[in-house]
Amino acid sequence: MFSEQLKRDAAPILTDIENHPFVEGIRDGAVSRDALMVYVEQDTRFLEAFVKVYAGALEKSKTKKQMQFFDEQIRYTLNDEAGAHKILCGIADEALEEHQNAEIRPATYLYNEHLFNALRTGQLIDIAAAMLPCPWTYNEISKKIISDSDPTNPFLPWIEFYQPEEGKVDDSMVNTLFSMIDELAEEASAAHLKRVEERFLRSCEFEYDFWDQAYYQQDWKYHLQA
Repeated sequence: MFSEQLKRDAAPILTDIENHPFVEGIRDGAVSRDALMVYVEQDTRFLEAFVKVYAGALEKSKTKKQMQFFDEQIRYTLNDEAGAHKILCGIADEALEEHQNAEIRPATYLYNEHLFNALRTGQLIDIAAAMLPCPWTYNEISKKIISDSDPTNPFLPWIEFYQPEEGKVDDSMVNTLFSMIDELAEEASAAHLKRVEERFLRSCEFEYDFWDQAYYQQDWKYHLQA
């Protein structure tokens, strides 16, 4: 299956994500306030782009099943995804409302543009492949670290947020996207599938960069003046 090939090729990146100091900090219950707030701010800006790309995927869908899936994900991202941000803001003793209009940082900008490029230039399989690493890696992270977390870990609610439960980023949602890619891959050329794989792996790398950006509070070197 094409999806299994994607997972195999992305395995080294997933391992690096799981071993990233930010992710290890979540597992160990210790991440700096500044890193948490950069993450919340940038994930807010990322999800703004993500929901727009979901909407584009809905428009390019060919079957009712595909349409229903993307419609559900749009609703979830708009209405429920902020729950994870509220958990992190609670840990940092910060108000979420004060961190929802931050300037977009470099890794977020590049990741968003990567998704928009898949929407502008690709077919539905390209869009699905570019979007999938986000829910896939979060699902894998949460499954890996939940068994290692102390019951008193303040991040446990965040970890559980991404566990398989109805209405959340879970195995069924991730598996639906992988199955969609496998179905669409049957009609794609070898050259096209190579581009699809590149989009998937680039998104996996951007996921790593996103954690890195938050942990080290990376920002633009030169800020534009209004």
